[in-house]
This record gives sequence, C-alpha cells and structure tokens, in this order.
Amino acid sequence: MPLRRSTLFVPGSMDEDAQRRIISSCGADLVCLDLEDTVVPPRKAEARGTIARLLAEDIWGRSDRAVRINAATSPYAKDDLEAVLTGAAGRVDTILTSKGDTADEVRWVDDQITRIGRVGGFAHEHIKLCIGIESARALADIDQIASASPRLECLGFAIGDLSISLGVPVAVYMKDRSTYPGDLFHFHRARIVLAAKANGLLTMDAPWPIVNDHVTLAEDARWGMMMGFDGKLALVPEQVPVIHQAYRPTPEQIAHAEWTMEQCRKSAAAGDGSVTADGEFIDPVVIGFAEKTLRRAAAPL
Repeated sequence: MPLRRSTLFVPGSMDEDAQRRIISSCGADLVCLDLEDTVVPPRKAEARGTIARLLAEDIWGRSDRAVRINAATSPYAKDDLEAVLTGAAGRVDTILTSKGDTADEVRWVDDQITRIGRVGGFAHEHIKLCIGIESARALADIDQIASASPRLECLGFAIGDLSISLGVPVAVYMKDRSTYPGDLFHFHRARIVLAAKANGLLTMDAPWPIVNDHVTLAEDARWGMMMGFDGKLALVPEQVPVIHQAYRPTPEQIAHAEWTMEQCRKSAAAGDGSVTADGEFIDPVVIGFAEKTLRRAAAPL
C-alpha cells in the first residue's frame, strides 16, 4: 500500500502558478486537485484543462497525483474524467469521487476510467479510487461500497456533507468540542475503518477546517491514527507537516519497536515462535505492530 498520511486538497480554480508552487513544495503524500466544491459550474471546463496540464508536468516530486471529480450522478462527472484522463494521458494515480451513495456509482466511475483508457490508448490499470463517505445512505451501505470495485483503494471520512446528511451541528462542535462528551464522530470513524480494513483498503480521516489551529489538528490526527486511519486530509500546505508529525511514532515508541525486533531475531535464532522478555510477551502480532512503527518512523516528514 502507498504512503497516505496526508492528502492535500488544491482548489481547481486557483491560479495555475500558485497551484504549481504548492504541488512542487508541499511534501504531501498525495496532492488532490479539486473539480468539485471549489470550482463553480461556469469555470469547470477551464479547471479541467488546467488540471490536465499540471498532471502531465514533472513537478510532483514524491507526491502522488489525484483529482476529485464531481458526483457520478452530476452532469459534470463524465466530462471531468474525459478531460482529465485524456488530457494527461492517464498520468494520475487516484480519482476521488464525491457524494457517492451507492456501489453502482463506484462501478460507473471504474467503467468510465477503463473505457477512456482503452479509447485513448493509455495505461489505466494503475488508476485507483478513493470514495468519500458523505451521506447517511453511504454510511449505511458502506460494506457494499467498500467491495464495489477492484480499483478501490481508500475510503474517506467526509465530515461536512455527512454531518449535514445526519443533522449533526458540526460547526458548533468544531469551535467547542466540550459541547459533546467524548468524540462526536467516534462511531462514524470506526465504521469507516471497519469497512475499509475488512476489504483491504486505506482510510483517510476528515480535515480539520480551522486551518490555523495546529494544536487541535495534531490532536485530531492522533485520534484518527489511534483508531486505524492511515492518514488525514489537509486543506492548506501548512497542515501537512503537522499531520506527518502526528503520524510519526515518538522516540520512545521507535526505541521499543527496535527492541522488539531485536527480541524477535533472538527468538528466531533459538527456533522459538514467541518469547517473553522483560516481562513482555512477544509474538507475531506484537512484531507486526513493531514493523509498522518502524515504517512510519522511516517516512519523510
């Protein structure tokens, strides 16, 4: 699975030079150029052309390329895919779909990518899908959505639209999290993680919309990481290093993981499948967590 601690949204209607600067310098694991909410209908055609040009440029560094298209049921989605995929000759890693309520919508996007790639004569098998869970219906049918397509790579927690669908006063909670005891979205996050992991998918946590509040962003990112999320959506480049740091193990966790792996090597040399060292039982499950900790520690900030 690719590294997906951070996914940075870049508005599709932003000045092209500004987009280029952000892409080349942000350091996000995935950069997503947006064609949905940040682009008004009269400017969608222009934004598609800009995004296709940017996808084809050698400016991405280690960041993977993504585009968020409009909802499959909208009048814009087919043109989004045609223009972006054809214009960039398939040079995109992930298509994010918005407001997808059903498995049929996921399959429609998959079929369109395949069709456009075949007609255009460019490779398309590598293009993956990330589906935002944005409505009560999507959350209720999440298991069907999570298994709808072999292209599917990630489920995302779309906190804004999902809150509207559920009637949750998210703006009140964001400004004062003491208005609800505990994490208001614990169930929703857990349900997304469960469906994703049951189908071998990655998970993307919701963004923190108060963009200058890095303290709460870091706390929220750590909560998501502890629940099993693989990364978090960022709204501005300044949030990316905060998210990366939140997903990075502490020095104590790294040291313990290294110690665990050393005990593993000693156990293997002795022909044992498990070992007790310093009062701690170490078996393949514990070793798996240690390996994941060390992989996170090695990831660039």
